[in-house]
Amino acid sequence: MQIRPKHRPQWTEEELDVIFSKATLVLGELRKDASGVYIHRDAYGKAEHPLGWEVDHIKPISEGGTNELSNLRPLNIPANRGRNN
Repeated sequence: MQIRPKHRPQWTEEELDVIFSKATLVLGELRKDASGVYIHRDAYGKAEHPLGWEVDHIKPISEGGTNELSNLRPLNIPANRGRNN
């Protein structure tokens, strides 16, 4: 199921909850992302926050990836922006 047709959609709170839940639970709303960095649900999109995170496309749109939930994961902001895709 494709959620949105464009590359950087505005995610709903429900979608963000599903995406955030893919990270490894540590305690409460504190989780570890795929790179092993701690992230917090309330820090979504907050680049200045040490626990900030964004939605990452596992397979980038530029390489044929989609906005399907199965292709999305939470990733800390520096790691996500460092992927350059």
